[in-house]
Amino acid sequence: MFEEKDDTIMARWLSGELTEAERAEFEASSEYEEYQRLAMGLKAFQKPDFDKEALRERTWREIGNQKPVNVIRLRPLYYTVGIAASILVLFGLFFSKVTYSTATGEKITVSLPDGTEIDLNAQSTLSHKRFFWMENKVVNLNGEGFFKVTKGDDFSVNTESGTIDVLGTEFNVKARPSSFELYCYEGRVRYENEPEQQEAYLNAGDVVQLKGKILLAFKHEDTRPAWQSGMSRFSNTELLIVMKELGMYYDISFDFTPDMIQGHFTGNFVHDNLEIALKSVFVPMGIEYELSKDKKTVFLNVSERQ
Repeated sequence: MFEEKDDTIMARWLSGELTEAERAEFEASSEYEEYQRLAMGLKAFQKPDFDKEALRERTWREIGNQKPVNVIRLRPLYYTVGIAASILVLFGLFFSKVTYSTATGEKITVSLPDGTEIDLNAQSTLSHKRFFWMENKVVNLNGEGFFKVTKGDDFSVNTESGTIDVLGTEFNVKARPSSFELYCYEGRVRYENEPEQQEAYLNAGDVVQLKGKILLAFKHEDTRPAWQSGMSRFSNTELLIVMKELGMYYDISFDFTPDMIQGHFTGNFVHDNLEIALKSVFVPMGIEYELSKDKKTVFLNVSERQ
């Protein structure tokens, strides 16, 4: 085909620019008849007449009649809030904490990345940051735990009643809402209660205890906390505190009048037998008691109920 050899052949033919030789060859070709029909069609085509001004006015009129469209734009504030929210999410993931909790009567052992082990007593919570433990050895304790800290960098225990700083040692912290005790079994620890401006250094055999806001210090001869042997031990402790501790090991509540819980208790109770535990506490105190049939409620001052 001619157009395969020369794609300008038809344009030059229509404009009369072919040479005599080219025109003769073109008119002798098999495609010439088809090109003639195309040329006739082009001559028959007439562009439509239109009024340019009328068309312009119509166009502007259509634009003016268009209904307004609601456009929601993201303002810079939204971008800022979105970015801030994303950063908070990342920070939340990055600095999230690991938390261990024990229920009534439950005890668990927690192993930390540096080899430190913590025996967590009943109704206690321990938490620390999820990442970078080796650069930030800090735990938060609410309850009671026995710590066997691996020797190395600083290790701190935060409680509501103060902070304990150690360098490889064994100690027990009881940080309940109604009591705080710190027993040192090995090594050396430092206790600090900054709001109360209290500070104490404890060696093995030393104890500090908070009575209200007063920090008491005394000695002990134990090698391990009594609770690790399945019992709780008390020395001249308010009876109400002892009853709260009974509730940490047994799923019970007490029915009593306030005047029945006066006095202090010295002794211990076991963690695996409710009947013996109640007898160990209330008989020495001269308090009558009765356990409900479902063993959920302990009634004190039984004689008045009768």
